[in-house]
Amino acid sequence: MPLSDSLNVVPLVAGIALVVLAAWGAARLFYAAYRYIRATPHQRVRMRHAWSVSRRWRRLAPNVGLARIDENTKGRKDFQGKTAKPVTVVPRIKVFPEPWGIRAIIKTIPKVGAAEVEKAGGWLADAWDCQTVEVRRLKAGLVEVRGIVGNPLDEHRPYVWPVVEEWALQLGHNPWSRQLAVPLRQLSGIKVAGLPGYGKTMLMLAWMASLANRSSVQFAIFDGKTSDPRYGDWGQVGERAMFVVGDNPETANQRLTELVRMIKDRPAALVDERGTHKFWKHGPTDANPLVLVFVDESHNYTDSKGLTGKDKQVIESNQRMLQTVSKEGRALGVIPIIATQKQTGDAIPTAVRDNLEVGICFPVFTIDAAEAALGAGIRNDEPNDPSRLVDKESSVGVCVVTGIPGLGGQYDRVRIGDLDEDQLPAFIASTSHLRRDIIPAAAPTVVDVSAETTNVQADQSAGTPVPIQKKTRRRKSA
Repeated sequence: MPLSDSLNVVPLVAGIALVVLAAWGAARLFYAAYRYIRATPHQRVRMRHAWSVSRRWRRLAPNVGLARIDENTKGRKDFQGKTAKPVTVVPRIKVFPEPWGIRAIIKTIPKVGAAEVEKAGGWLADAWDCQTVEVRRLKAGLVEVRGIVGNPLDEHRPYVWPVVEEWALQLGHNPWSRQLAVPLRQLSGIKVAGLPGYGKTMLMLAWMASLANRSSVQFAIFDGKTSDPRYGDWGQVGERAMFVVGDNPETANQRLTELVRMIKDRPAALVDERGTHKFWKHGPTDANPLVLVFVDESHNYTDSKGLTGKDKQVIESNQRMLQTVSKEGRALGVIPIIATQKQTGDAIPTAVRDNLEVGICFPVFTIDAAEAALGAGIRNDEPNDPSRLVDKESSVGVCVVTGIPGLGGQYDRVRIGDLDEDQLPAFIASTSHLRRDIIPAAAPTVVDVSAETTNVQADQSAGTPVPIQKKTRRRKSA
């Protein structure tokens, strides 16, 4: 092709490219306008907020230390031989509107990563008109920044009741409006901590109510708050439980002994019913139901401080049996839910506490109390520190959770759904006809008088032989 013809083609190609770019820009503008028109007023506010953050990013990033000078451009000369200005590299950003605020995805550059973004979090919150920002590393080269407008946990929502097919204990919503729940399948147990009056017992009553209308679920209750459980928080729902005991360690010891016996006998009962000892393979049934063991204020049953003799032996026995329940109950459909104000080693044995995989902590006064309930990682997660929630005007019903699916071993704040304190016990009591005592009877004492095993002893007074009694265990299915 002659050179003159090639030059004539250049304007045509440039015109086509310009038209394509204009069409692409018009399409994006049309799509944004379409989304904006169809959005609700609340969504439009969030969309305008996201656009504002995105538009101001290139000017904001250098001022908060999130931009870097390209070292390769220092000392460079322009075409006139003068020293050119070094190039400032700004990380790329995409901002998305969310119901709770904005979510920004930042592409990292050398010397600007997750640590630098987290360090600038306070400045970003002020510049973006957010109450707080939370930073986390998504993967190599990508950092997510969540800016919360207001406090989403101030919003009260009704408690979500599970559907019949769902085996989970509902909690509430987190700051990102996501509903959280604790799956029961293969769950080793739950530990609940927090100051009195913030909602520990009410949450456990809600869990009981959510499963009370199922005949394949039974309950065992240890109410350590009162000596007579008829007059405590659990007294109104006691008719639905297999048993309710007060704060007497000896009475609790008798009931724990029965629970341990049930756990030991359950594999045989499962094999008789379904041909396998694996409880969750076929799930709870009326013959072998799921058993939730609520232990409220557990320190009254496990704290041996200052005790001696028989009293100390009873407490140590309670500790051993709670350890058996927490370690062996998971695969057999027996789940302990243990609550106390402070989950330290004197209130609950560490062998029990550390085996309960889900931790829930309502407001506490110290970070040490939070660590006992949630693990050592909470010390490095300041936004989710339960000791910052001690405010009864705004934090009743707010807790920090860990150990549930979706958190990846991290922590999250949750607002428990609102409950009617008067109707809740009444509903549970209305299901009392579904209560069944599934604890097997104790093995009887058998007298062995066979010639091979009888050890004849002379009675000192009459001189007559007396057969010796020996105890044998015999398993009975439920």
